[in-house]
Amino acid sequence: IWKTVGIRNNIPEFRRLNVLSDIYGDRLRQEIREKLGASYSPNAGASGSDALENFGYLIGQALGKPEDIPLLLKTMETIATELSISGATQEELDRSLSPTLNQLEKTNRDNSYWLSTVLAQSQADPRRLEYARTRDADYRSINLKEINALAKKYYAPGQLHKVSILPQE
Repeated sequence: IWKTVGIRNNIPEFRRLNVLSDIYGDRLRQEIREKLGASYSPNAGASGSDALENFGYLIGQALGKPEDIPLLLKTMETIATELSISGATQEELDRSLSPTLNQLEKTNRDNSYWLSTVLAQSQADPRRLEYARTRDADYRSINLKEINALAKKYYAPGQLHKVSILPQE
């Protein structure tokens, strides 16, 4: 787990954190599932508070055998450190953004997005309307320089908080 900002007042950065976590998750899948075979479904994500400005996090997670936990943790940390130091590639960014942009286009035609995500909460937080208006263009404007700056900032060595949940012996 890596501490980040919340969504509140940070929506453009948080959108980029979602893309960064997709790239990290893809690397986890390639390394942990495909190369090591140590976990079937490693994944990553970004989460942020809507209420607290400075409460958010990036997470990487994988289920594995208790004896594989040290390897899984070390691999997740190594991948994050590599992202922090070397950055993502344009190909990784494109692979992350393409399905995201397709999904955004789909939700624009879906009443449930407008009713439950935008309108239902816009009276309490009028910024929701602006978030919806700027969402697609903002995602389309995301570039590699921004993603790599966030990787350097958040995945830097020493920022990781490791958590292991093991069965009782």
